[in-house]
Amino acid sequence: MGAVVVEDVIIGAGSLVPPGKTLKSGPLYVGRPVKEARALTEKEMEFFTYTAGNYVKLKDKHIAEEYCE
Repeated sequence: MGAVVVEDVIIGAGSLVPPGKTLKSGPLYVGRPVKEARALTEKEMEFFTYTAGNYVKLKDKHIAEEYCE
């Protein structure tokens, strides 16, 4: 069984989420294996929405400019 990672979670670079582990919404997780380091700030949570919107815009631009092969 794999790990379960819900929304609004940040996993630090190089961290290891072991099989069967469930990460709850809201914290920053780091380590090998991951451990909850701290709660995400409101500003960090808002950044998820902002960056997701930018990825959608980049995808649309990519398709419109026919960069897809």
